[in-house]
Amino acid sequence: MKISVCRPAERLFRAVVLAGASGLVLMAALERGLAAEPPVQPVFAAQRFSFDLPAQPLTEALNAFSRITGLQLVLTGTRLEGRRSSSVKGDLTADEALRALLAGSGLSYRLGGGDTVSLVETPQSGDATILAPISVEGQVADRETAWGPVSGMVANHAAGGTKTDTPLIETPQSVSVVTRDEMDVRKAHSLADALGYTAGVRAGTMGDSNGYGGDSTSIRGFGGDGTTGPSDNEYLDGMRFGGSGYVVSGLDPFMFERIEVLKGPASVLYGQSTPGGIVNMVSKRPTDQPQGEVEFQTGSYGRLQGSFDVSDRADPDGKLLYRVSGIGWDTDSQTKFSHRMRLAIAPAVTIRPNPDTSLTILTRYQKDDFGGSPLNWLPAYGTVLSNPNGRISREFFAGDPNYNKWRRENVGAGYLFEHHVSDVWTVRQNARYMHNSLDFANVYISTLSSLTTAKRQAFGMVEHSNDGTIDNQAEAKFATGILAHKVLFGVDDQIFRNDTNRVWQSSAATINLYDPSYYLSFNPKPYQKSRTAANQNGLYLQDQITLGRVIGVFGLRQDWFDSRTDNQLTGTHTNQSSDALTKKAAVMYRFDSGAAPYFSYSESFDPTVGTYLVGGIPAKPSDGKQYELGVKYQPPGYNSLLTASVFDLFRTNVATTDPNNPGYAVQSGEVESRGLELEGKASLAEGLNATAAYTYLDAKVTSSNDTATGIDGVTVTQKGKRPARIPEHSASFWLDYAVQGGQFRGVGFGGGTRYVGPTEGDDANSFRVPGFLLFDAMVQYDLAGLGSSFRGWSTSVTATNLADTRYVSSCLAAVRCYYGAGRTVYAALKYRW
Repeated sequence: MKISVCRPAERLFRAVVLAGASGLVLMAALERGLAAEPPVQPVFAAQRFSFDLPAQPLTEALNAFSRITGLQLVLTGTRLEGRRSSSVKGDLTADEALRALLAGSGLSYRLGGGDTVSLVETPQSGDATILAPISVEGQVADRETAWGPVSGMVANHAAGGTKTDTPLIETPQSVSVVTRDEMDVRKAHSLADALGYTAGVRAGTMGDSNGYGGDSTSIRGFGGDGTTGPSDNEYLDGMRFGGSGYVVSGLDPFMFERIEVLKGPASVLYGQSTPGGIVNMVSKRPTDQPQGEVEFQTGSYGRLQGSFDVSDRADPDGKLLYRVSGIGWDTDSQTKFSHRMRLAIAPAVTIRPNPDTSLTILTRYQKDDFGGSPLNWLPAYGTVLSNPNGRISREFFAGDPNYNKWRRENVGAGYLFEHHVSDVWTVRQNARYMHNSLDFANVYISTLSSLTTAKRQAFGMVEHSNDGTIDNQAEAKFATGILAHKVLFGVDDQIFRNDTNRVWQSSAATINLYDPSYYLSFNPKPYQKSRTAANQNGLYLQDQITLGRVIGVFGLRQDWFDSRTDNQLTGTHTNQSSDALTKKAAVMYRFDSGAAPYFSYSESFDPTVGTYLVGGIPAKPSDGKQYELGVKYQPPGYNSLLTASVFDLFRTNVATTDPNNPGYAVQSGEVESRGLELEGKASLAEGLNATAAYTYLDAKVTSSNDTATGIDGVTVTQKGKRPARIPEHSASFWLDYAVQGGQFRGVGFGGGTRYVGPTEGDDANSFRVPGFLLFDAMVQYDLAGLGSSFRGWSTSVTATNLADTRYVSSCLAAVRCYYGAGRTVYAALKYRW
């Protein structure tokens, strides 16, 4: 029997989908309207394009130039055989790029009619442009890179999909980027806040309990639950997050320059990961131009927050750059006894001894002292299902202030080294060490005694992790005949060490759900003391191939994984090792219109630790496979990117109960997730920004021997069931505008809506969590409008869940439901220079 509850938000779903689709259509229509009016200046001299062309045979270089710009090159009485081009890199006009490309080749150009350019032998005089050697270094200093800042909400480059600086329009896989400006305009205080408007991503499922352990982020239906960590799908600067178990690094988003979401299996570049994809957070790095800001925030639950971010050259020649970012905040929470404090700082230095070499040193420290609990889950009866005693309060705390605590410390240091050996070769080495420590105690609900009283258990731990990762890369750009290549060779090594000492009390004091008593005593006993060491080594190869307008990306990787766990209470240990070969292939075609359809296939693996087949044989890793068909659209010369994709994603080789050998597993389980994603980001006009997203997700367990008992007490097989917490439909739309002139210049305002459809409440699919519709808003004012003495000052007010909708974010079981956050309002005052 399935218990369902209907809510008004479900009836609003059609309106939200129509609004989201209308938003995408509106962006496309406005862009078509803008594109119908030719730019004021000729494309050849005014419009800028992104170039990254190595020195190569001139024929291949000119083909690439034509593909990027859309200009037709005509040969007039000349031959190209034996001639080579110069390398061209940066955001340049067609004029600047062609001059650099042809420098020293003995060729010049004449402008023809329309979009044609004629190439001729360099004349002694005449109408042709004589090409003296030129330098374009000064013109590319401020160009967008895959790791640097972005002006506005629309990123054009990302490294998440290829580990190279590649335009998104040339990346044949679905990648979403949340820029620093997008995080700032909505005042994102967590990773869940930052990803709330991203297609295919479910974040913040733990409601008010987010921010303790992992970030509870799933992509296309796969990911961690946030209770015991990020489950292999969160990365920092292209390297896997430190931490394991409960002691994971929930870093403050203020420290990020951007956040990339790579959708689909990503093991070819990153090693072990969940099949849904990865979230890659890019740290703020020193900038060549001086910049800085300080900000103060206050608002709901008595929040007091201060932050700063300063970057500049340390010497006149720009060989030494620095950046220091820091944040501190103190706040109460929606849940009682959940006072929280954070202090974080991230100093960084870049050393550039010459134009071809750079070394960036990144360090960070973060300390969290939280009350409350990451396990403040509540019964379904009284939250999503009716209870004759009424609703349980959103402020209800299932723990005890006399026992609960969450004190976490994170220290990290690493470096990013890059050296351009020649026009062909570039080498990189990225490394990081991270130490995490956690002192955690918690009382949580285990079962219901009645509709008014819940049984509880007490749990506590002291845990430390020491993790290191190093990624060595060699990138080569060259041509073979008519093919241009960007080949990446990589060797990486990841080492994870974890020490844990845990206590547990199976039967702690009960709690009345409507009249709780606190400040009780608890006496948990030691039950686990262990040390775990895990290592992963990988070799990978990727080739990005360009043939005219066709782009192909092909990759292969071999991984070796081993782990050892020492039980320090019993003196025993377990060993487990495995290996995996993963592959990817993708192809894309770029049309003159800005459309780029693509098809991709990719694989992943995720070790299955602690599970054994009959005979004591360790289980092999689970596998991920995805087929994706999509199209990206970026109108030439306009700041926007629209993406549509359909995908079929499988997780296979999943360990499931061996029906013939109790206590062992067989690896015949399978989960399938297929769906549709639509996402658009655009700067529609000066000061006007929009984002829109829609996700349809059909996820189900297609093979399993496991059973689950529902809230009604009925035990069913999991085969054919939908995973909990994964909505079939979700959508979002955001629009903001800053007045550019007149008496209201400096005034900005915006708003958005987020819809999450109904989800299953447990593995048995015995009850459903209603969908919900939330509204967000912001207003801001650039105080420079009051006079030049206020230049650099701005103020803003942001609100999330503006209507203070009461909703349950998700459920995992009959007594594991999380309330979503109510209305929050924050005011900010910022000074930027």
